[in-house]
Amino acid sequence: MRLRFLVVSLLFVLTAGTGYAQTFTGTIDGYWSYNTNTPNFDPSDPLNGLSLERRNPYRAFDVRDQSFALQYGEIAIDYKPNNVGFRLDVGFGDAADIVNASGSSTWRHIQQAYVTATKDKLTFDFGKFVTPLGAEVIETKDNWNYTRGLLFTWAIPFTHLGGRATYVASDKVTLAGYLVNGWDNVNDENTAKSIGFVGTFKPASKFTIVTNYLTGKEGQSTDNMRQMFDGVLTIALHDRLTLMGNYDYGQDKAPNILPGVSGPEVNWQAAAGYAKVKAHDNFILSGRYEWFDDKQGFRTGTLQELQSGTITGQIPVSDVTIWAEYRKDWSNQSVFNKTTEGIFGPVQSLVDSQSTFTLGLTYAFTKEVK
Repeated sequence: MRLRFLVVSLLFVLTAGTGYAQTFTGTIDGYWSYNTNTPNFDPSDPLNGLSLERRNPYRAFDVRDQSFALQYGEIAIDYKPNNVGFRLDVGFGDAADIVNASGSSTWRHIQQAYVTATKDKLTFDFGKFVTPLGAEVIETKDNWNYTRGLLFTWAIPFTHLGGRATYVASDKVTLAGYLVNGWDNVNDENTAKSIGFVGTFKPASKFTIVTNYLTGKEGQSTDNMRQMFDGVLTIALHDRLTLMGNYDYGQDKAPNILPGVSGPEVNWQAAAGYAKVKAHDNFILSGRYEWFDDKQGFRTGTLQELQSGTITGQIPVSDVTIWAEYRKDWSNQSVFNKTTEGIFGPVQSLVDSQSTFTLGLTYAFTKEVK
């Protein structure tokens, strides 16, 4: 209730006529998904609560099977008079719950909230902001595929809280650095901090390279130093054809074996390739292949290699986009829930793959108010 009052009050103040421009962006995102495994209810999943809903395992936000679902609703305010202002993104739906699952309930519906200041080519931000790592983002409307991939879900964090500085060196080079509490934790779980560096390079008009490095001690045992390398390459081969690649490598230590005795070193790595074809002004076709190697099961909880293939069609109609997607995930282990009919009732088993068909609908807008 306090959060709703704060948001409504803030919107009223900002739209009351300040003499400065405020930019409002928003999105509503809903879907229906069918999993051919008809996965069983998993009581260990904290998102299930007391419901008996079927859920799609190993997915980021499209977690509900055979149910109409609100994946995300968001409104964002960007307000910067005289080069000093703030950014606030308020969201709700399954994505908001999942992104903030390990954080404070106070921040449950706040995806981003930071003060920002710009001086010439330098920008400073302080607060909560989304991670710069990865090829995909939280909002569906800004991605090539409807569902988030394995790299987004398992390889990298969602958000950070702390400070960052961004320097636009030229139209070809942008550099940034940030000092934050860590991975997806508004309230730090130890006294150490994580530090990250970002480099965005455009050597030619059709090439963009984004490099990321993030390191810091994670977990209550401050001996566990985590490192993350992330790179994204985008190539616009043609006005109607764009390719993208993403690579991630992470390294950490397993939980302490005994007090003061560190666990063994663990690592994970992943790669993804994307292709987007604008077949028609009103039809876009995108493909994605991913590979995720969780050697010690540190990220997914199982020692496995996951792979995924996705084909997505988009039909944009004004501010609305209709999505249709087929996706198959598979592993070298039997990790996907499957339900079949038996003589005495449903029979539960684990298999090495799952396939889903998803229909989605997104609405997005941008409005500037003075």
